Amino acid sequence: MEYFSEGRGLFIWAIALILISSGIYTGFRYSKMKDYSGQTLTPLIMIVLSLVLWVVTLGFPTEDAGPAILPRLWIFWLILLSTVLLFSCVTGTIDKDPKRGRIGFLGIGVGLVVAYYFAIQHLGYFISSFLFLAIAMYMLSYRKPITILLVGTGWVLFSYLVFYKMLYIQLPLGFIEDFI
Repeated sequence: MEYFSEGRGLFIWAIALILISSGIYTGFRYSKMKDYSGQTLTPLIMIVLSLVLWVVTLGFPTEDAGPAILPRLWIFWLILLSTVLLFSCVTGTIDKDPKRGRIGFLGIGVGLVVAYYFAIQHLGYFISSFLFLAIAMYMLSYRKPITILLVGTGWVLFSYLVFYKMLYIQLPLGFIEDFI
């Protein structure tokens, strides 16, 4: 499985997951459940992205509390909660899709998550997380700058104290590593 954690194998893994999720979406789109097909997009995309990122973590060093623990924990919960949402679509226990509106908003959200992934490598976890939270909150129509600043700063402080200092999880520091 480590073959799929980088290079050509990762590309093949991502394409396979995209094709599978596209098949599931198409199945919804042309079935009796077509009124829920739009609601399947977000959990499907999050599951695919999570599985791709999980495979990337296979290349991380393996220790009891090593650098792969935190991403895998997030990935586990993301897949679990996305699966619950997908199950709600299958059973029809959620509201039907609303009329088309800002469909590009989903693409922007996915683009933000992908940009966050790449920003972590260059800017580091702490700066990227703060920026991601601030942009996501603003994007989701939350416009109180003090609250956005406090939530972002609070998350960064919490991550630093709990994960970096208490649990000794080495989070990517990016360019600030030279200054610490």
